[in-house]
Amino acid sequence: RAQVVPPYAETLTEGQNLLLGTIAAFIEAVILQPTLYWKNAKAQQLPFTLNVRTLYRGTGAAILGECQQMGLQFLFTGAAKKYLSGHGGQDAQSGHLSAKSDFIAAGVGGLLSSFFTTPVEMIMIQQQKFGGSFVGTAGSIIRQHGVMQKGIMRGLIGAASRDAIYVSGMLAVTPLVREWLIEKHETPAALAGFYASLLGGVAAAVPSHPFDVIKTCMQGDIQRQTYTTFTGTARTLWKAGGIRRMFSGCMWRTINVTATVYVANECRIHLSPYISDVHI
Repeated sequence: RAQVVPPYAETLTEGQNLLLGTIAAFIEAVILQPTLYWKNAKAQQLPFTLNVRTLYRGTGAAILGECQQMGLQFLFTGAAKKYLSGHGGQDAQSGHLSAKSDFIAAGVGGLLSSFFTTPVEMIMIQQQKFGGSFVGTAGSIIRQHGVMQKGIMRGLIGAASRDAIYVSGMLAVTPLVREWLIEKHETPAALAGFYASLLGGVAAAVPSHPFDVIKTCMQGDIQRQTYTTFTGTARTLWKAGGIRRMFSGCMWRTINVTATVYVANECRIHLSPYISDVHI
């Protein structure tokens, strides 16, 4: 019978959780960069392309963004799980965190990470549209538009909403479904991980997608010519095409997120025992 992976997030240090998330992010960022470009292009109604140079433009920022994002998501989620495990968040029967606590910790992890990932995604989106270096693009945004919501932090509300849902799918839904399949149905571990990632990926991608579209459009239009505030952008998008416009690019993002969820959880399962020996 397959064994359920131990709850490593509660036992790894913050540094170890950060390292684990960063390694997983690097792997998936290199492989899945084209789907990220197609998702952003679809949301901004840019033409579809297979040009490799275009698809991998801004890859440095994308890899940095993914490593930073997932590393911090693992770090903050692990820290939240540790806190909850010592403050009544455990299940009385198993002694592990309850499902409710898993969701709370993952949501908090996603929310906090968005404060760090928003500026990196802003730089990446501006690079994809106009080219330029990572540092040069960052400097240009700050000089012309500032730091806060009208500048490099533009789109924060959308990113925070998206990431709270996204991380809940990746680090709560997927592990819980995998555990359920193994314990209740004796599903082989490899299949359980695959099926759980499919469900977790859809749960992470689809409900959070409108927030991602709003954020992407706001960050692509930093001059605010079409997309203004968070609520103003939502109204503009709805008037432009209703539900279809709000879910523009959902297919590419769901593919990207589902694959990301699978890579993240496989790394969590297979690398955690080794990373637990790294003293950081």
